[in-house]
Amino acid sequence: MRFSRVELLFLAAGAGLGGLVALAAHIGWLAGSAAFPRYLFVLIGLGLIEVVFGFVTGRPPGALVGMPARILAFVLGLGILALVTGGIA
Repeated sequence: MRFSRVELLFLAAGAGLGGLVALAAHIGWLAGSAAFPRYLFVLIGLGLIEVVFGFVTGRPPGALVGMPARILAFVLGLGILALVTGGIA
């Protein structure tokens, strides 16, 4: 499967978001026993990024990125989060 340019940017944003959440957890801004698990920040952030991308490109957010790209961006974000922090919880 080939991804479009917007989907590749979304994948990069997912990986970057996973890195940001991992950095926030490493600094101590996100506790391991917080009300929201760390992976939820990645998931909510990806949704917000898709809405922003939709406004920038002028397309509806649901039609902007395909489901395989969404899943891969989430997996990339979780993978980076798990690599840096040692887990996703």
